[in-house]
Amino acid sequence: MYILCDTCSVLMLIRIAPDMFCDERYECVTIQEMIQEIFRTQKFKMRYPWRTKYKSKIKALGKSKVESGDFKLYLEAIRNIIETGKINERTKRFFSLSYVDQKIAACSIAHGFKLTTLDDDLNDFVIQEFSGKTISPLRIINDWIKKGLIKWNDDFQSVLEDWNRCNEHPQPKKEVKKFEKITGFKYTGP
Repeated sequence: MYILCDTCSVLMLIRIAPDMFCDERYECVTIQEMIQEIFRTQKFKMRYPWRTKYKSKIKALGKSKVESGDFKLYLEAIRNIIETGKINERTKRFFSLSYVDQKIAACSIAHGFKLTTLDDDLNDFVIQEFSGKTISPLRIINDWIKKGLIKWNDDFQSVLEDWNRCNEHPQPKKEVKKFEKITGFKYTGP
């Protein structure tokens, strides 16, 4: 299962698979705070005016599901790690995670979700401190193609081009090569 917590990833992927949060085959979940950010933040209103078309398709995990299992234990551990000042081994700087980032990390770890984020600090934290699993948006697309959930076409290709025009985060080269191999399309995204 993937937990999507990066607004730009959600906004790219929802255009490719509008039912990704409604159909369990896509294995996608998110939290309420992510939905609020997508629809309340001014920069997303300006940058992605089409996003309202998908509002009814973006469903969050219920609070009881998010907070089930060891969620509270992990959230407390994460808060303690951040408050005591843990160093990111890659950047040599202190980790700086917002409350929402801490909640996302706790949910990901407690439920064994693969974290999808373009926030390097959150990504590094989950891997370094909890050996958590992360996944790129392009890897999710590749997985969907392999499972037969989507068949790549020119309309989807234009979503990647738009993502590039919006100057979004580059995708892993390994996944770009896989994408080109399984689709027969040149990767035109970031």
